[in-house]
Amino acid sequence: MAKKSVKSVNQIISEIKQGIIQPVYYICGNDQYSLDAAVDYLQKRLAPQINSEFDREIISAEKGDDINGIIDLALAFPFGGGKKLIVVKNFENINGRKEISDYIGNPPDFTILVILHYAEKIELSREPFKLLNEKGYLYEAREETGDDLTNWLSNRIRKMNLNFNDEQIRILIEIVGENKSLLNSQIDKIADYVSSKPGADFEEIKKLINPTKTYSIFDLQDAIGAGNAAKALEIAYNLLDSNLDIVMLINMISKYILTITQALELMRMNLNDGEASAKLGVSWYYYINCKKAKFLLNENRLRKAARALYEADLAVKTTQTDPKDIITQLLAKIIS
Repeated sequence: MAKKSVKSVNQIISEIKQGIIQPVYYICGNDQYSLDAAVDYLQKRLAPQINSEFDREIISAEKGDDINGIIDLALAFPFGGGKKLIVVKNFENINGRKEISDYIGNPPDFTILVILHYAEKIELSREPFKLLNEKGYLYEAREETGDDLTNWLSNRIRKMNLNFNDEQIRILIEIVGENKSLLNSQIDKIADYVSSKPGADFEEIKKLINPTKTYSIFDLQDAIGAGNAAKALEIAYNLLDSNLDIVMLINMISKYILTITQALELMRMNLNDGEASAKLGVSWYYYINCKKAKFLLNENRLRKAARALYEADLAVKTTQTDPKDIITQLLAKIIS
């Protein structure tokens, strides 16, 4: 019997448009842009089925993390009565990946489990990939090069109502490189520039082009937890430049500090991680990440962080201070 080929990540869109929603999406490959785009698409399209924010989990796996916490989370009933959406990034870091085969064989109908596995190559003859492919849950996101990449960029440029010829598209790829995420970021920047300055020629546009790096709030929390002031400030500025509201930023840091403070107390009570995370109303992985914040596992530093957050919140509400100045002072007080 002929070996079943792996579906392209692009097939997710066509399946969902047909009303086909899988209980498991295992998306693997080396095209980070397509991996991230698939998650964004799934979150937007599946949002109406998620009745509670407690039923939406995004987990960034770290080296050595265990699969059992994810499986337990996926088997737990939703809070809101609808579906539960769990997104697991960096699944390549997980220990015991084969153990997910039992879950794949009989997934609950109330959970949609999305797994991102960055990998140059997978062995379809080995588990869990063999079973995933047989069940139709396996999708591949491979980096595109040459004509495939040029065609992708050409389509992206056309959707943004930009007018570049083939030679100009090749020049863009030469300058930026073959990373889709960076190319997409530059196209967005060019589109904004052209909309404000119609008639700009390509030589002028070329001066705008440079590689970029984007971060998430979890990257910021990790940097704070490690006591890395320079990295935390870089990420915080990046988030503000990406239009994340300063109030939201302070709130997320506050939640992080509060959870670490509570975790210290629960660790003294010798509660296991599952009981502790449930007691605090946070996901098992969020709780584990808070426990890993070695720099902040100190009561004096946590009290200082709480005071700094109060002052930052007060500055936002009562002054016209620039958000970057507020976040700079906040991080300097927390990480010192």
